Amino acid sequence: MDNVKAIFLDMDGTILHENNRATEYTRDVINQLRQQGMKVFLATGRSYTEIYQLVPEGFEVDGVVSSNGTTGEVNGKNIFKHDLTVQQINQIIDLAKQQQIYYEVFPFEGHRMALKQDESWMRAMISSDEPINHVSHSEWAARKESLSSKLKWVDHFPEGEYSKIYLFNPNLDKITNFRDELQQNHVLLNISVSNSSRFNAETMAFNTDKGTGIKEMIDYFGINQNETLVIGDSDNDRAMFKFGHYTVAMKNARPEIQALTKDVTSFTNEEDGAAKYLAQHFLTH
Repeated sequence: MDNVKAIFLDMDGTILHENNRATEYTRDVINQLRQQGMKVFLATGRSYTEIYQLVPEGFEVDGVVSSNGTTGEVNGKNIFKHDLTVQQINQIIDLAKQQQIYYEVFPFEGHRMALKQDESWMRAMISSDEPINHVSHSEWAARKESLSSKLKWVDHFPEGEYSKIYLFNPNLDKITNFRDELQQNHVLLNISVSNSSRFNAETMAFNTDKGTGIKEMIDYFGINQNETLVIGDSDNDRAMFKFGHYTVAMKNARPEIQALTKDVTSFTNEEDGAAKYLAQHFLTH
């Protein structure tokens, strides 16, 4: 790995703990890597506006690929953007509502949104204090937090640019069938479809994923594909595992995800496994 110049880190299940927060240890390892001249990036399904609520003070990276490759930021400056139109938003939400699939619509700026007419059944779906049906604590907590303070209820979705739609249901069969329906019709709908857990789906602009986002980011910096290392844990990391040269799965990733990569961390996300892996392989002692 002597030629690695760019490291791309997923967030949920990788550098974030179950409480959806990164640690000071992870921040310190990233700082040391950057001091040694390496470029460190985030490649996440999270929207750009929420990332810095999840990391400790002083956490800095060289760039962020957010919303599964939809947008790229360097030093707060946008360098690429791929948007969904309000027409696409309405079409997909109509499909979700027919099957009572919980949803959150993400504009590039401002609060995520949902329609007022759906507030009652969406809140009822996430009413339990504890996760149901094997949904992870982190995903359930994120929905509870969203309903508490992050979701704006609107009469209609205004004209504008949207980064993604997050879709969720604690019934595994229901969300799997809905995600399959979206994937089968992705060309007709002009979207890309991904998921970060078995219980969700995310839609982005057509031909957009973490792999395309990483390519756009390294092109901006003049870094070659064979100089990249990527670390992730879930299905929406498949595209970056396909593109990245050195690929690493988290110990907590499912076996089928680990099978896609060249290496696996010795520790889980709860144990700062990504940061410990990078410290072991790249930090001078």
